[in-house]
Amino acid sequence: MGKYKHLITMFFVCFVNAAYAKNSIQSCEEAVTKLTVNKKHDFNLMSKSCDFEENPFIENFLINGKQKRFVNKYSMDGGKWPQKLEAVSIYKQKNKVPVLITLHTQRWDTPTINGVTYSINLYKIINNNEGVNLIDISKILGEDKSGLDGVSDDYMHFKFKDINSIKEWLDKNYK
Repeated sequence: MGKYKHLITMFFVCFVNAAYAKNSIQSCEEAVTKLTVNKKHDFNLMSKSCDFEENPFIENFLINGKQKRFVNKYSMDGGKWPQKLEAVSIYKQKNKVPVLITLHTQRWDTPTINGVTYSINLYKIINNNEGVNLIDISKILGEDKSGLDGVSDDYMHFKFKDINSIKEWLDKNYK
């Protein structure tokens, strides 16, 4: 009986190690975008894209010197392809707090949805003696915060597919 216990224990240990090894093979990639908020390249946006089999995701962090602030996280929404940080930029307007813009996309090619979904986030960047704080102001976009450019029953057109169109909207509407 002791011999079988030992074999079962060894089998269990090998099985757990194999399962752990499978999970640890999944990879993450980091990309850094230099941003200019107050002076040239004073901030970085680090985007960590993890291609996990069950739930791929993207996490974004704003870095200023040694300070690192969480910005946002996107997980796969059910489409075949993972979310992608399509673009990032800083919107500056005289006498206004700078705004961080992130634009995420995801491709869809299913029987019911075909196209690209877009998600926009806007954050005021407050940089003072206490450090950097981000204030989410994405709600100012209303229903245009996210949308589909493609087909889902009818053709849908999303108007903010790039940073320039978002900045033009902010020029007219951000007070």
